Amino acid sequence: MGDIRVRVSVRNLVEFVMMSGSIELGAGGAHILEEGTKTHQRLQSNREEGYQKEVTLSQEFERNGFAVTVHGRCDGIISNENEIAIEEIKSTSRPLSTIHEEDHPTYWAQAKVYAYIFAFQNQLEQIDIHLVYASRQNTESVTFQKSFSKQELDHFIEDLLEDYLQFQEILFTQRRNRQTSIPELSFPFPKYRNGQRDLLKAVYKTISEKKRLFAKASTGIGKTISTIFPTVKAVGEKKADRILYVTAKTITRQVAEEAFQLLNANGLVWRTVTITAKEKVCFQEEVNCSKEHCPFANGYYDRLKEGLKNILTHEQMVERTTVEFYAKKHQLCPFEFSLDVALHADAVICDYNYFFDPRVKMQRWSEHHKDTVLLIDEAHNLVDRARGMFSASISKSAFLDASRLLKGKNPELYEKTKAVNASFLQLKKECMEKDQFDFFELPVHVVEVSEEFLEFSDRWLSVPGNYLEDYYSSIKDLFYEVQAFCRVSKVYDDHFRTVVTVNKSEVQVKLLCLDPSRLIRSATKKTKATIFFSATLHPLGYFQTVLGGEEIDYFQDIPSPFDEKKVDVLVSPISTKYKDRQDSIEKIITVLREELHGRRGNFLVFFPSYEYLSQVLEHYEEIAIRDDIELLVQAQMMSEEEREMFLEKFQPNATGVRIGFAVLGGIFAEGVDLRGDRLNGVCIIGVGLPKITEEQDIIKQHYSAQGYNGFDFAYVYPGMNKVHQAGGRLIRSEEDEGVIFLIDDRYLSAKYRNLLPSEWRNFKLKG
Repeated sequence: MGDIRVRVSVRNLVEFVMMSGSIELGAGGAHILEEGTKTHQRLQSNREEGYQKEVTLSQEFERNGFAVTVHGRCDGIISNENEIAIEEIKSTSRPLSTIHEEDHPTYWAQAKVYAYIFAFQNQLEQIDIHLVYASRQNTESVTFQKSFSKQELDHFIEDLLEDYLQFQEILFTQRRNRQTSIPELSFPFPKYRNGQRDLLKAVYKTISEKKRLFAKASTGIGKTISTIFPTVKAVGEKKADRILYVTAKTITRQVAEEAFQLLNANGLVWRTVTITAKEKVCFQEEVNCSKEHCPFANGYYDRLKEGLKNILTHEQMVERTTVEFYAKKHQLCPFEFSLDVALHADAVICDYNYFFDPRVKMQRWSEHHKDTVLLIDEAHNLVDRARGMFSASISKSAFLDASRLLKGKNPELYEKTKAVNASFLQLKKECMEKDQFDFFELPVHVVEVSEEFLEFSDRWLSVPGNYLEDYYSSIKDLFYEVQAFCRVSKVYDDHFRTVVTVNKSEVQVKLLCLDPSRLIRSATKKTKATIFFSATLHPLGYFQTVLGGEEIDYFQDIPSPFDEKKVDVLVSPISTKYKDRQDSIEKIITVLREELHGRRGNFLVFFPSYEYLSQVLEHYEEIAIRDDIELLVQAQMMSEEEREMFLEKFQPNATGVRIGFAVLGGIFAEGVDLRGDRLNGVCIIGVGLPKITEEQDIIKQHYSAQGYNGFDFAYVYPGMNKVHQAGGRLIRSEEDEGVIFLIDDRYLSAKYRNLLPSEWRNFKLKG
């Protein structure tokens, strides 16, 4: 009997062994699947007596130490006095006259697997196959028939299993070596930092009990290794099988990679794959994933299997450069290749959106979620990111532009875009008559006509040859925009608000997610366990609420392991409220001159907005030159190279004073690691409150209606989180020391003082 048990669907078995073809541009959305189901049901309902539909078939095969269970649901079985046949039904948008018998070998292969199982289990020497192509546009269909002997099917299934099991052997060897290596793995550092063991235990306990943990772990604990190491140990004990490590920033993805590399260097056998955005890894000058424009998309599936075998045989750490190397070697799209390799990884490191965002989340990974531990790094970022991912908008101008492109070329699609355009005009009229531009109700008519456009364009985009039309890319872009809007409409409830913006002839409709907690909770509960962790999950009650926490979840608050005496915290009680901004400029410059110009070293000064930064800079720049201060300024738009050059200036052992002006919540306020003497002080101006906007006020109203302090939820807590993050740039290791300046009179109030990290609260008053 086979020692290694493998379960695979008929479709997955056939599609892996016989994979071929190119990355296709066709939309292939939910409407295609829905129409396909309806087409199947229509044909099946018209079959004669004795026809069995949707028949479940399963067979176990023992080969080379493997026990492989192949299972699936056959579309139909025809059984009468004239023949016994397997029926495989495929819906299509192609004209039936253009379809030939051998167009799709995988369709025949799926039917042949079902035919083998049915023939074997019923001792048949011969069986027929009917491959039916049914039109989605009408009731027409075309059927191709073949007859196969038991011997022919025997040879076919043997070849199929041999190819499949060669690949399974690669995966099994990796898994066996992984499980053998984990028990011997020790913690990769000679001693634990203060609080680190507590975090390790909390993570392990959470996984063991299949729960969720919210962990506030101060900078310096070693959050990354403290979450990864116990999760790996849990995998070794078969409490889970995979790790999905999601984060918001490139720098934190790199830290996670380094943690896995360290464990691998200590003897762990573990395959880690990092997903890099398509725009960053694309080999072409322009991202255009059609086989006509990209040689790496053309024939992708013809070459994928060999690429997978090669990289999975030779690599454990599959980060960007490794993906690019093998992708070039096998002429594969690097982005799609990374996603396909990730299916066979022990850990995947990626952005939040690959798990949460309905637009881009990887459905191909979903079957693994129940055995996956989800590690959410810098979880404080997930609140705003989730709001963005679960919100969507469409605009009148996009449909007006599309209708102009389509006029006289595609009458049916033209009428669909006109209908959506008309719905915008009707909604605009209703809003102006009521003088109300945000409301709780879903704009049903706009959604309905948008879905009609989506359904028709989905079908049109899937027709081979339509990509040659000069308006194809414009319609495809609009399709994805509308698809996102319609997907959000499916989850719309009292946690959303519809916001209509009218600007002259333009009308925009936005489905605004006010509170993503329900959707985050729903997504994370599909995993084995979820760990939310950050140095700034404070206050924990707020984050528990907005991230979908429940009373049964675990919570851990681990204080800083570093000596508080190594940081001087100073507060200058200057009002930085918007109404006092102009008066505050000279006072802030005075503080900078008195407190920084007389010191030696590197300092970062964070402003609540770029506008405020510019106002102070206008008066300070000449003073900095006169006082021989090296001044660096964050630009509103900076390339990665420019960011690196900015940070590169912060070198240790500075002989003078170097000051960097930056923005709270920006690229230098989080995920920046300037250890030792590279950073000697941080100055934070203001309390970080977001700019007062219509949307932010709607969020405030929502939480107030729920019984919370809406202003705190919409403004205070998000603002103070930015303050925590900026201050956290200073102390990164036990050797670090320096000064934190807080400039705002609100820090003197009990409310804001209590929102500071505990080690900052005994500050000294300046001025």
